[in-house]
Amino acid sequence: MEDRTCRGNLTAAADEENTDSHSNSINGKPKKLQCFSKNAFSVCCDESLLSLLVPPPKGGTCHHCGLYGTLRCSQCMQTYYCSADCQKKDWPTHRVVCDPIKQNASKNKTKEGVCLKEEVMLSFAVDVVLPESGDCLNKVPLEMKSHLIPESDANGGDSPRVSENHSKGSEKKVPEDEDSLHCANSVAKCVSLSIGDKFSGVVSHIQNPDTFFCQQLDNACQLAELEVSLNEYCGRFPSSPSFHPAVGSVCCAQFTEDNLWYRAAVTAYASEDTVLVDYVDYGNSDSVPLMKLRPVIPALMDLPAQAIRCSLAGVKPPLGTWTSEGTSFMKNLVKDKVFTVKVVDKEGSTSVVELVDASVTPAINISSLLIEEGCAAEESRVALPAVTMSDVKQANEDTINKRKCKWVKLTPKQTVSVTVCTVYSPGEFYCQISNTHELRALNSLNKSMSEYCQKTPPDVFKPENGEPCCAFFSEDGNWYRAVVQNITSGGTVQVSFVDYGNFEEVPLDKIRKISPSFLKLPFQAIKCWLSGIKPHNNKWNKEAAIRFHMCTSGLELQATVTSLSRDGAGVVLTDNSTVRPKVINDILTSENLAVKEVLQDKNNFPNKSVDQKVTSLGHWKSFKLAVGETIMVFVTEIVSPDLFYAVPVLNEVQKKEYRELAALGTYCRSCKKEPFQPKLGEACCAQFSGNGRWYRALVLEASQSAVKVLYADYGNTETLPLSRVLPISDSFLKLPFQTIKCSLAGIEKVEWSPLLLNKLKEMVLKQFVAITVKGFNGDVKLVTVEKHCENGDLNVADKLVEQSLIKSCSAENSHSECQGNGGETKCCCTELKEQLKKHEQVLLFLLNKYGNTDGFTEMKNLLQP
Repeated sequence: MEDRTCRGNLTAAADEENTDSHSNSINGKPKKLQCFSKNAFSVCCDESLLSLLVPPPKGGTCHHCGLYGTLRCSQCMQTYYCSADCQKKDWPTHRVVCDPIKQNASKNKTKEGVCLKEEVMLSFAVDVVLPESGDCLNKVPLEMKSHLIPESDANGGDSPRVSENHSKGSEKKVPEDEDSLHCANSVAKCVSLSIGDKFSGVVSHIQNPDTFFCQQLDNACQLAELEVSLNEYCGRFPSSPSFHPAVGSVCCAQFTEDNLWYRAAVTAYASEDTVLVDYVDYGNSDSVPLMKLRPVIPALMDLPAQAIRCSLAGVKPPLGTWTSEGTSFMKNLVKDKVFTVKVVDKEGSTSVVELVDASVTPAINISSLLIEEGCAAEESRVALPAVTMSDVKQANEDTINKRKCKWVKLTPKQTVSVTVCTVYSPGEFYCQISNTHELRALNSLNKSMSEYCQKTPPDVFKPENGEPCCAFFSEDGNWYRAVVQNITSGGTVQVSFVDYGNFEEVPLDKIRKISPSFLKLPFQAIKCWLSGIKPHNNKWNKEAAIRFHMCTSGLELQATVTSLSRDGAGVVLTDNSTVRPKVINDILTSENLAVKEVLQDKNNFPNKSVDQKVTSLGHWKSFKLAVGETIMVFVTEIVSPDLFYAVPVLNEVQKKEYRELAALGTYCRSCKKEPFQPKLGEACCAQFSGNGRWYRALVLEASQSAVKVLYADYGNTETLPLSRVLPISDSFLKLPFQTIKCSLAGIEKVEWSPLLLNKLKEMVLKQFVAITVKGFNGDVKLVTVEKHCENGDLNVADKLVEQSLIKSCSAENSHSECQGNGGETKCCCTELKEQLKKHEQVLLFLLNKYGNTDGFTEMKNLLQP
């Protein structure tokens, strides 16, 4: 609709029998619709127009507030209102669809006068030209209109008039909005979040881990109700050819896939009749024809836009850009799940968030999963921007006090893949973290820095000790980042190359001042030493250094941080390139090039020796429980009443300890995939088919091509091909397996019926129960199981006995057998049977020898064990 104003009246609903009573008449000869210009038109009274003033239905829903109303717009005769006030408020939106009446129905002739129940006045769209200025009235400032048109409302002159009976007491004005074809309140409010905020939410749309959208679960009901109202509203109105919403405005758009209506923001015009929109409550985009757009009313804009733009904290693309595999993996992780969303930072309108799935134990952090699976790299450092010569022009103006040098940081107990770049001895060497993105950034930086140094004169920089600089490396003729260590009297400068760890004495003319742009990437060289070992005679000899260099040269190794200090990190290095991983620390001690020592932590971390040897049978530990101890467990799998698996409910301290196992995925990915044939009862790493992640496992059955494993911390079993199992390092076996192998105590061991198994699963499978240890049978705990019910605690064995599904062992409650020496156990039922046999012999003896006093001695002998 181009620069035109439509005016309509509210018509009260009337009964048919009242249509013949006259209250007013409209005189004048009908004329055809005449168009005078492209931007303005004149409408005169047409006899056929009066035929539209027929009695409407009894009433409907108010288009603005949703209440019941009997009034409706006299122009389109379709839209209902409960009051003139609501109609005024709704007019800026309604006028878009309430086009001037162009029908010319010649068949229905009417009288010159129209009978109404109450006074009605028609209004027509006109273009008024002021004779003095030649301006159109609709271009005159608002403050002047009240003088030009005394009876009009300057603020609400564009809204339809209402009959006198319904206008009293309604003094609110509707702001004039002649140049806008959409709702005046078409800028959507956003959900306000601050750093530290936490909420339950779902991920509604993902572009990649850097750009996705979340919705707050608390607003789900409000959003659902809004969409019901929105679809009802849009379903009542046809499309309008004149509706062309402005870019950036909010409207209603019909989604292509489900043909439902949603709130959307127009982002661009793809063509004359197609727009690109973003659905503000979900975050996804769509290309929509204009005929599938409707103006939005203020009542539908009260709820803020629900799509919260987010970026995943702590991750970055491993190769510079996000891969489709990484994005798909994240989509599968978040699909149909509720997360705890915590805002840890803000980047403009984007919230940097952590996504944690707390519905499982231990809780799952999505960032950690992406890093473990190789779909993302850990983001703990500043990314390197593209460096141009314009970035370095200000180098001479910067002072050393303003520069902050950053180093790659490690954390205690962290496990990372590294390459050793410089070796002085096993007690001093330098590593780089094997991060493809960081190393590519370093190569790009070195090239840019070489260009800069070749163009910078040598006489403009006087270095100081400890100051970063650019230094020339004589062996390859390239420039690298360095830190000044000392300035000699001979005019040379001793520097350390901070990305590689080597030292060199450089002439002063081969030193350049460094630009702050070249310091954004953290220094890559990490000073390390092998922990848990020390040299003979407190000094590393040449043979140890050469052997260490041979073990590490050209290999990607796994480094586990055992201690930290300002001087560097104590590490255990493991070579996973062979079938059986080799621990470099142990190789030196086994070849008598080093001796073991008690690990002395250099930063007050707990003293813990790190043993990275590959496991063998018996190195794993089970969850310890004492006879008589009662704990809460979650039953994960049931084989029979005498073998079922459960995992304990851990406290917060225990949960924190088991989080260390997150490094298992990194360890397995670094292992060389070579044939591995585990043995029965051996601990290993197993790749769960459900999500592709690696877990600690125990081999239950083994064949030439497959193994059946028990996931040691979760209690479920699975049969896997040998390609999905790997040897496990002893460092991952320090924590006991959480799975508890259980057997119901006090029941007879017989062939179990399917009915019994089904009943037992119905009672306890995938449920929390309390178990009390009564004894041991090898590594199986003999337990009683109690389940909390509405009527109190239910003993599972007693319930099964009551239903005649099992039989109890007599005297079980009064006798239990504890674990014997050497880990061997005795079954209490066997001894009970032996005692029962003796009692039978005693009774038989009494019957045969009753009254024989000499027989009492014999009887006493039978009673003795």
